[in-house]
Formats: sequence, C-alpha cells, structure tokens
Amino acid sequence: MASFQQRSREFSARELVTKVMSPRIAVVASQGANELCQANHLASVVDLFRPFGEHIEGRVTVHGSMGLPSAIDNFTLRFTEMDQLEEPDAKSSERWLSEIVRASAIDFEDRFQIKSAEQVTPDYLHAPPERVTPWYAKYRDVFFMTGGVSDHETFEHPVACVIAVSSLSPDPINEIHQLNNLSTPSIVFEKTFMDPTLLKYYVLIHDCTKGNLDNALETLDRMRRTFGLHCNILKINSIDPESAALPKERNAHIWARSVAQSKILAMGHAAKDPATARNSLSSITSTGASGTLADLTSQRSSMSSPVYSTGSNSPIFAQNPVFAQLGNDEEDGTFDQEPMALPPSGNQSLNLDLLLRPEVPREPYGCCMSNEDVNAIISVLREMLAQSIIPYMERNINHWNEQVAASRKGIAGRFRRYFGTGSKGPAAAQQSPMTGPNGGVIYPHAAPEAQMRKLADWAFMLRDYKFASSVYETAKKDYASDKAWKYYGGAQEMIGLCQLMAPQQLGAKNDVDHYIESAVNSYIHKAKSPFFGSRATLLAFELFKQRNMYRESPVTLTRMTAEVSDLRNGLFLEQAAHCYLKLPRPSVRKYAFHMIMAGHRFNKADQKEHAYRCYMAASLVYDGKGWGLADDHISCALGRQSYQLGKSEEVLDHYKKLLRESRQSPQQQAVYMKEFLSVYRDYTNKIEADPLRETFPDFPLPVVLGSTARIVLSTSQATNEHNDAWAELEGNALAASNASGQRTISAVGEHVLATVNVKNPLQIPVILTDVILGCEHSTSTTMFTVPVDAAEGAHLALYDQQSPEFQGKVSFAAFDCDRIDRIILEPGQIRTLTFEILPKQEGQIKVMGLHCNVEGQVHAYKDIVKRGKRLNKTKEQMMAIMYDEDKSLDILVAPEMPLLDVQFHSSPEMLLSGEVCELSLEINNRGKKGLKNLHVRMSHPTFFCIGEKKDQGDLGLYNKSEGSSATETIEVDNSLQLTTSQRILDQILSPGESICVPTWLRGEKIGKHNFLFVFSYESEQDGTAMGTRTLRHTISAQVLPSLKINAFTRPSTKGLNEFILGIETENLQTVPNFEFLQISSMSASWIIEAVEKSDESEEYRSIAPRQTVFTYYRIKKSDQATVPALTPERFMAKALEKLVIGQEKLKDVPPSLDLQLCHLSTTDSHINSTSPVLKYFSRTSRLGWRQVSLGAQFSSIPATVDRRNLFSVYGSNDIDLALFWNIPKMNRRGHHYITGINLGVQQNPFQPLDPADELEEGSEETARRALYEQTMRDQAALVQALTMNPHFRDESPVKISMRSEDSIQHPFSTKHLCNTPVRVVIKNCSWNKHIAYTLEMLSSKDPMVPQRVAGASGVSPNDSTQIQDSTNPHTNAHPFFWSGPTFSTGYLEPLAEVEIVLLACFTQPGMYDINRWRLAVQVVKSQRKRKNAAESKKQIKVEDGDGFEDVNLDGGSASSAAAAPQGIGKGFMQMPNLAHYIQVSSS
Repeated sequence: MASFQQRSREFSARELVTKVMSPRIAVVASQGANELCQANHLASVVDLFRPFGEHIEGRVTVHGSMGLPSAIDNFTLRFTEMDQLEEPDAKSSERWLSEIVRASAIDFEDRFQIKSAEQVTPDYLHAPPERVTPWYAKYRDVFFMTGGVSDHETFEHPVACVIAVSSLSPDPINEIHQLNNLSTPSIVFEKTFMDPTLLKYYVLIHDCTKGNLDNALETLDRMRRTFGLHCNILKINSIDPESAALPKERNAHIWARSVAQSKILAMGHAAKDPATARNSLSSITSTGASGTLADLTSQRSSMSSPVYSTGSNSPIFAQNPVFAQLGNDEEDGTFDQEPMALPPSGNQSLNLDLLLRPEVPREPYGCCMSNEDVNAIISVLREMLAQSIIPYMERNINHWNEQVAASRKGIAGRFRRYFGTGSKGPAAAQQSPMTGPNGGVIYPHAAPEAQMRKLADWAFMLRDYKFASSVYETAKKDYASDKAWKYYGGAQEMIGLCQLMAPQQLGAKNDVDHYIESAVNSYIHKAKSPFFGSRATLLAFELFKQRNMYRESPVTLTRMTAEVSDLRNGLFLEQAAHCYLKLPRPSVRKYAFHMIMAGHRFNKADQKEHAYRCYMAASLVYDGKGWGLADDHISCALGRQSYQLGKSEEVLDHYKKLLRESRQSPQQQAVYMKEFLSVYRDYTNKIEADPLRETFPDFPLPVVLGSTARIVLSTSQATNEHNDAWAELEGNALAASNASGQRTISAVGEHVLATVNVKNPLQIPVILTDVILGCEHSTSTTMFTVPVDAAEGAHLALYDQQSPEFQGKVSFAAFDCDRIDRIILEPGQIRTLTFEILPKQEGQIKVMGLHCNVEGQVHAYKDIVKRGKRLNKTKEQMMAIMYDEDKSLDILVAPEMPLLDVQFHSSPEMLLSGEVCELSLEINNRGKKGLKNLHVRMSHPTFFCIGEKKDQGDLGLYNKSEGSSATETIEVDNSLQLTTSQRILDQILSPGESICVPTWLRGEKIGKHNFLFVFSYESEQDGTAMGTRTLRHTISAQVLPSLKINAFTRPSTKGLNEFILGIETENLQTVPNFEFLQISSMSASWIIEAVEKSDESEEYRSIAPRQTVFTYYRIKKSDQATVPALTPERFMAKALEKLVIGQEKLKDVPPSLDLQLCHLSTTDSHINSTSPVLKYFSRTSRLGWRQVSLGAQFSSIPATVDRRNLFSVYGSNDIDLALFWNIPKMNRRGHHYITGINLGVQQNPFQPLDPADELEEGSEETARRALYEQTMRDQAALVQALTMNPHFRDESPVKISMRSEDSIQHPFSTKHLCNTPVRVVIKNCSWNKHIAYTLEMLSSKDPMVPQRVAGASGVSPNDSTQIQDSTNPHTNAHPFFWSGPTFSTGYLEPLAEVEIVLLACFTQPGMYDINRWRLAVQVVKSQRKRKNAAESKKQIKVEDGDGFEDVNLDGGSASSAAAAPQGIGKGFMQMPNLAHYIQVSSS
C-alpha cells in the first residue's frame, strides 16, 4: 500500500502519453461481484481495479517486432465498463470542463506578476503547471477521460475483457457463460470498425469473511478446465475484521479519484443514452453528497455578477441597461448560444467536488480491506498483465506483421494494394472501405488498412516506437490515396508522437512540428474532428515542454484557434503566452499579446474570471509603454469584465483610463463616456453618496496644463508666451525683493488674475460646470503648510459657504474667488480659464488645483502641478532630473501698496523700417500708496526710447539748426554697456494720479515683433515686506521694408587719408516717394563732405518707388580730431593681454571718446543730432551691432569674462552714417543707420604688446618677458584662438602715395631729356607696429612682379602669399627711366610717414604711367636709439636740370640706419593697382 500514498504525484510528459494511450480493458461483472465491491463502498468491479491499473508497479518484459526483449516499468491498464466504451455526452463533457475551469479561478492568487523580462525568475520557470495555471492541468486530465472508441484508431478499443463473478454464486460457471454471451454482442460491437475478437480473462472474487476458500479454489479449477488458463481468484473481505483498531477511511485515498471519474463518466453516458442510464446509474450512489450542480449554479449567482443575477439580492447596477446588449464582446460563444442547463434530475447527485477535488475521499472506500487484500489486487493485475495481456498482444503483433504489414511494404505490396488479387468473394467485400455518416472513409476491422493501424497502435502501447512509426508511415500512404483524412491525420499524429517519445535526440525539430501540423489540419479542416485535433495538440505540447521546445510550442497551440471551442482555445492561447516567457530570451510583449487573445476567447466561453485575469496580466506589461490602442482595448475589456463580475470599484478604475487622449473614434469614446457615467451613477446610488459632493479620485477629465498656470495682477496682460524672455527681464527687478521669491505680490483689496489652460483630450465635447479654483490661505508670509482637507475647501464652499453678495463668486474668510458656471470644451480644445481672486487678509494664498463637475454627474479635482527650474549645479542634480520648487502660484498678500497701470497710446500696428513714431505712455497709480523709483526693462531696447517726465528740457526728435552743413564734437561713453533698464520717474506718483511720458518707436528691424516691458516700482513707504513690484506689458507691431541701403568705400587718389563713399539706395515700396533730408557721420577721426556737384545731382534727392540711386561723398581725416592718450585699440590690446596672462577679473573700462559729428543736409537747415532721442537711438543701434559682431568674432573668450572690460564701442577709425528721410505726402519720417565702417588698416585686435615698449633698460624687462612667455604656454588654447582668429586678416600697415604734375611742357628740340620731380609718400598706418620698408622704383622695362620672391629684402618664401599683384596698367608707348637713387630703405614708427623725392626722365613726348614701383614691408622690433639733430634730418641731392635740390627725409634711408632691424612679424609685398599718368608734351 505504500505505493499508493503518492497518487497525487506529477506525471512526466512520457508517462502522461503512455497513460492516455495504454491498453483499455473492458469489464463485465455479475451482480454478486458488484455487491461484494459495494460492501466496501465501491460501485463496481471497475472501481475496484481502476486505481491499481493506472500504475502497475514493477517491471514487465515485452518482445518487440524483432523478437528482442525489453523491460517496461510501471505499465498502465485502463479499466472501463463494457457499456461505457463510447465517448460520453459531448455537451455534458463541455459543461464539466467549463465548470472545472471556472471554479479553479475562484480564490486563485497569481504569485507571478510578470511585468518585464527581469521578473521571469527561476521560481516561475521551474514551477509546475498546477501552481501557474491549475485549471489547465485539471482540464487536461478530464479532457482525456472524455474520449471513446473511434473508427480511425484502436487506443480506445478494448484489448481484453475481464469477466468477474462472485464465489458466493450458486453456479459460477453458468453465470460466466451468461456474462460471456452479454459481453460480445454489445451495441458498440455492432459497428464495422470494432473487432469483436477479445482476450477473455476470468476473475473469481472470493469473500473471505463469508465463503469457503476450498470451494472457491475448486471453482477456480473448474473455470480453468472450462475456459482455459486465463483465470484467477481475487480474495477480499466484505466485513472489516479490524474495525475496532483501524479507521474506516484508511484506504479511501486509493479509490477517491477513480470513483469520482466513474461517477462523472456514468453521468455523461446517462445523459447520452437514457436506456444506458438505467444500467449505469444503478451503480452510482449519492451517499454523503453535500453539493450538486444546482449548488454550482447557485454559487455562480452568489458571485455578485450581473450575468447570473436573477433575484433581489443582486447588486443594484446589475440591471444596468447600458450593459444589457454587450453580451460577450458582441460575439456569441458556445455558452451564449445555448445557456447552461442543469443535468436531468436523476443526475443531480453529482457532487461539485468531484469536478474540482476528485482526490478528496467522500466515503470510506475499501473500508473492509486489509493490506493483504490490496496486495492481492495488485498481484492479480500484475499476473493478468504479464501472463495474459502482453503475450496476447505480442502474438497478434507478430501475426499482423507477417500477414498484413509485410505484404504491404515494398513495390510489390503497393501494386497488390492497387490492383488486388482478383477475388470478389464475401471476404473481400468485408474488407472494402465504407462511407461513414459524415461522408468520411471508414475501414472495416478486417481491412488491411485497419489492421495496419491496429498493429501500429499495439506496438505503440508496448513502447516499440520505432516499429510503430514505420508502420504508421506505410499506412498513411494508403490513407492519403483513399482520402481517408481522419485516418491520415491520426497516422501523422502518431508519427510525430513516436519521434517525441523516442529516447534519442530529435534529428530535426521542424519535421516533428510538420507532422503535428499536418495532423491538426486534417482533423480540423478535413475530418471535422476537433476532439482529436485538441488531443494531438495537448500531447505534442506536453512532449515539447519536456524537451524544452518552447519556441515550437506556441505555434502548435495557436493552430487550434480556428476551432469552435472558445474555452479550449483560451487555454491554448494562455499556455502559448507562458511559453514565450520560457524562451532563453523571454518575449514579454508576445506573452502579453497572447494573453489578450486568451482573455477574448475566455470571455466568449463565458469564463469571465479567467478573461479578467488574462487581461490584467496583459495590462501589467503594456502599462506605461505608450501603446494607446492596446491600453484602450485592455481597459475596456477589464471594465466590462469587472462589471459582470460585480467589481464595481474596479470598473471605475478601468473605465477612467479610457477617458484620455487616444486614437479611438468619436463614436467609441462616446460609448465609453456613456458607460462610465452609467456605472458611476449606479455605484453612487449603491453606496448612497452624492456624486457632485464626493470627489472622484484621479479623474482624467479635464486635463489641466499646470505649466501654463499663471498668477498676474489684474492690470497685467495675461499671456503664456515668451516665458524665458519674461524671466530674463524680471530677473534683476525681482532680485531686489528676496522675500517674495517667485511669488506674485498683491495687496489687500487688489484683484489678482489666475489663468490656467485646460484641455479636452477626447474627440467628443465635454461639459464642465461649477468650475472653481482650489485655494488655501495661510497667515504666515514665509512658511506654508497645506492642510489635508485643503483640496476640498473650495468645492464644499459651493454648497456651504455660497455668498449672496457676489454673483458667480464664492466667498471665503480670507479671499473671494470666481466661479465659472458652465463651459463646453470642444473635441481636442485647449481653453484658457481666468479666475479673479480678491484677497481680504494678509498672508499667503496658494492655488492648488481646479474643481469642476464633468457632464453634471462626476465631481473632479485636478491638481495644478508646475515644476520650477531644472537644477543643474551639483553632480547629483546633473545626474538626476531634479527641479526647484515652484512658487509662481503663490500669492503674497501684503498691506496696502501702490498698484501700477500703464497703457501706450497711439501705438502703430505697422510702420516702415527706420520710421520713427511718437507714442504716449500713460502711467496710473491705482493703489492706495504712493509710487516711486519707476523703471522699465525692455526686450527690444533699440526700438524704444522712453523719455523721463521732466519739467524742462527739450525731448524733441528732429530739431533743426541753420545751415546746410555743420560739424560738431561730442563726448560719448565708449564702454560696451547696453542699458535695458530706464528710469522713468524721479518723483512720487500719488494714489490715483496719472501722467503721460513721451515715447518714441523706431522700426529697427523688419518683421513682426512682440515688445515686452517689465515695469518695476516701489512703495513710498520704506521697509515694506513686499519690496519691488513688477508689471508686465506687451505690445505688437510689424515693421515693413522701406529702403535697401548698401555702402561701399574706395581709396581716393588725392591723398593717403581720403576715401570715396558710395551709397546705393533702393526704394522697396510701391507707392510713396522717399525724400533725402540729410546724411550725418559719426567718427573719432573722420568727417564726410560732399564731392563736386554735377548738373544731375538734384534728381537724386527723391527716390521713386522701386527706383535705385547712387550718391557719392568724400571721407577724409578731420583736422579737429584729437588723439587720446589711450586709444580704443590700445585699450583692447592691453585688456586682451591681461586676460591672457590670467587677470580674468578686469575692472578697467574704455575711456570716453570725442566723436566728430558731420551733417550734410539737402535743405538750408540741418537736423541736430545732439537730441537725446537721436543720441539714444544712435548709441543703442551701435551697441546692438557691436555686441553681435563681438559675439561672433570672439566666441573663444569664456562667458564668465565681462566683455565690457575688454572692448570699446567705437574705434579710432570707425565711422557710422545716418540717413534721414521723410515721405511728405504720408507725413512719415525716419532715419537709417549704417554701422561698422572701418577705414583703418585691418588687423587683429589681439596685438601682444612688445615687452620692450615704454620700458627702460633694467631688470623689469627680463621679468616681464619671462612672465609673458610662461602665460603664453599655459593658455595656449586661448592664445591660439585669439591669434588665429578667422574673422581678421592682417593687411600691410603701409600706405603709399605718388604726387606729381599731371601735364608737363618741355622743349625737346633743345633739351633731349626731361626730368620731372615725383614725390612718394610712405606712411605707417598701424597704431602699434614698427616697420622696415624697401622701396624699389621700376622703369617701364622692369617686370612688376619679382622673379624671385624669396630673394626680396625682408620677405621670406612663406610670405609670398601676401604679394598683391598689379592690375596690369597700360604699357607705355615710349620708355622712361628714373634718375638718381631708385632703391631706398628705412624704418617707420607707428603712424609715422616719410616723403621721398625722385626724378622721372622722359626722352620724348607722350602719355606715361609712372606708377611703377615695388615696396617690401617687414614688421620689426622697435628701435631704441637716441635721436639727435644730425640724425633727425638728412639730405640727399637730386639732380634737377641745372643743379641739385635738397630734400628732407623724415625717418631714414639706406645710409641712415646703422644696422638692419630684426623682423618679428609678417612681411608684405606691395605694388600699384592703379595707373598714375603724366602727359609730356613738346613746347
């Protein structure tokens, strides 16, 4: 008996297959034999034998097809009643399976919550199916019980028949004869595919407590003489001899499961055949039955499910009309087409526990049996198996193999199969295939095809898988040729199972899957036998799992999804989902997808609990992945399943997920909304709650965009745009008020506007009513503690604290707040809601959330969440995403304060580029205290000039003075500082007082602009907690194109310091004529003057639409210009040098600079540029351009360095132009600026100063050189970026000019040689470079470009790129030459110049180009030398006709320098690019 203590152990997959396909033994017992069993509470002999036949312990020997013996452990025999060989009632079987699966879900706790691949733990992978999906294991076991005899296989055909009689019978031999006659002519054997030839085995059951053992043995001998050796005796007790010592339930566990199976099968057969019911049900007892199927139905009704609710105890929302038409996803499943009916009244003795817990004993089975009786049963069955059944099967296998199988193999067998032997007798007719009731082919049991199948099946039972597979392979060809698809599918199934059952490794896994696939397709689509298709799938799946073939398993399981049984498909899809988790790399998304499909099938099969469980498992995977449609499908399914299961709170949780932004159609979203509102109404009725008073937690409608929430004063303009620009403008103003932080400052009695954007995420309109802000007040101005019930305060005030004094307002003790009665949010609409808050007490008011009623049925509270600035200072803040606390929704309520209100009058919507419009800024103090220190910060300071309110002083724009031209000098601040903050008032503005301040707007840049203003002011009462208050204001304007102006310059031929300025002006307008009024220049060194006027100059004063004109002016050095001690260039060079040597904290600023203003007017009067407005516009325009250009040119300078200490606004050689115009017919005036014209020699501003400059000889020079060289090495990157700045290209610092007479008269008849003096002026235009030059005068025959550049004095081969080629002037018709020295060298200090006089010689009249020279320039070190009178002036004699002329040389010549200077910089080669003609004529 010890072997039967572990009956509940797990079977391996191979054991499961051998158990399902083991030999089946039919049992026919006499009434006396059954009565002996009933004394032990066993209904029949079948119940007595069945548990021992499932596991016959020990080893038996079988001989295979080749005669070789092999041992088999734990053989299995399946015992059944003779009248129960066919399958039970199909509907009853489906109901059993359905109830088993449904009841298994009750109180099931899923231990494995799979959300990601990391949660697929070894505990889950090694868990048995009973822990993960216990309903599947129970379904599988009961499913295999519901099979019966079939025409295409013989596994359910009985191999032998056991005839049992009692030894107490008066005539046992005669009774055996009677039972023997009843066994064969059973109804099932009337079918042609059933072979009536069975092995008969006779068992004499002897009751040791009632009968005589000797008489029983004598009867056994007579049985053996009459029926042969297949007889045996079984001795049992019907009275417990040890009843006083042992409990009666000691053996009940052995028969508990088998008895439960017998009762289930008996009920199934009784439902199928009422005639059989009388015989089968007579052996079924209802003793001890505690629950029936009626109890099962009542239990389903008690699950609070509206599907089963029929009485008054069901939930209120069970009769909801919204769900009346939902059904099972609007699709009919098996149980929707035919509601589950209770079995007939005679079958209600079936206990529900038989289906759920068959292993639990319900009666004292085997209560009278001793251990010897149990061992006797085991011995009888083992002897019957070893001595009768196995030898009988082996003899038949050998016989069929020789007579049938061998003749069917080979080519001869195939021909014999197709052409036959010519016999047409009755025996041949019995072997011909027949047509079954469903149109399929049925082979009689005597047909070779049927015998081949029986041969292979019996070989499979004896575990000769290789031989069985070969027979199946042979037989399937016959089945395919006869189109016997059920037989063909069975053969394919068994071939695949033979390969999987074989102990060796599989050769190709795809071959096995192919056999299973072919079998399932044949069963389902051709033979219409879903039972066998399901059986093949289950057996293959179990064997796949044992071989860890989890990749092939889902494919096998999902093939059955086309089958009609939704329950079976749901189970298969669920198992396929778990297979994806057991792959080497778990596929979690495939798992979730198959769980969704399984939930859908479970729902169609009326398995609501399992459908809910599957959808919940899928939701864990898809949650937070952003798969909107999948989330919606899951949430909808979970909501409906929860509703039908009576989980009303979970219904609301799932349905609220559907009320969000998704790609669902508007019609579908309308259905979701209707269902949710209906369920919520029923739920609140059930719990007796007011839906408009109780807040629905986390309701998704509406979506509150917390980042857009703002608190502004009632005088501010409510806008959510330009947040970064506002923050930058308010930065300095709010820094002065540390107590307020980011909070909005208001005073008692001042209205505050709170704006927040709400969004309707749905595609259907949503109605909101009773919308109000949820605010909380605190008396403290530094700390704020939010009470727990603060969110409900504003909402409950709608019911309890409604003030009749305010229409549409809710009154509180500390403040009043607006209420919006009703708004409609259109699909996808974002709407701004504005609420007015009136503080009535000092302290703080915090806006926390928004209350509203959605569709008049659900009250929702939405938190307004607004994050502060991203923190990025510490390492922890940079590694994680952290935000500062946001206080912008806090209102600091202070005592009475001034309240500023501003408004711009006469502000144009459109203006032309450069046009200046006069505006008026009205300033009003609406508070109760005086206002002082009014400042304004602007986002576009170059556009606006706001004048201060003064009693005196002219703030006019275009003030005119007499005279068409004028020159004036003004001192300007040369520091690079653009003040965006302007002081408007220097007086106190009393409460209620208003003033107007003149303001000018200039169209600086084309485009549409939004101008932001932040006004800051303080109270006249000092020491207030509020500090500085700010006011935002914005206006918009569009600047249209007016004039397109291009300016260009070129050197003038009249002098070194003169240029010709050309201005190209195009009228971009289509209607107005522009009239020039004046051009003004602003420079420290240059002035502008008109060129000689021509007769056509008047027509360029006015520019017609779309016309372009050119005007020309002369720019020259101003005689009144003064050179400051510290020029802007030297300041920038020194500042950059300090930056390089490590002085980052620079404090010096550029000194002020004197600018020369030169005006050229087209009328008798000129515009005075000293007007404060024009000075402001001029400076801001210059500063804006300067900051942009410096940002691009010096991007390598660290941002921490203040550029105001490095650069100046104006340079010594910079010149800016202003063009004034008007449109007389439209009364519009304006001016354009041309900035950035530099007339000096272009060179890099970073000019490392020579350490020897301005130093006396001594030790300081050596120390400075060492420090500078060390710094250059330390900051090599910065020095490299400054030195190799691509925005600057050094030019030659030297300019050369040639002066001579234009026309010469010479008597060539008397004097053949004409000598003309030519003065060559060489100037060093650099402010810091010392240069050495070499001038070589070339005759008309000398080449202009040197043949060997490397040989030029002072020019290295690497500097050849600096050579400026000639423009190739005209070749002289007659040669000329230079007289006297033609090669001159010298040294020039910064800004020094030298004049050299040469003689040009002509031999005949003609036109000569004398601009023939070549100048080599080299940057050198400064020369330390003491100047004396002898060296300061040198003379060279130049022959001029009759004698010599003395010429002074400032600088030096080739003979003046004692030693050649040492080159330290670039070298340049210069040549003329214009011709200088002299006309020589004969007098």
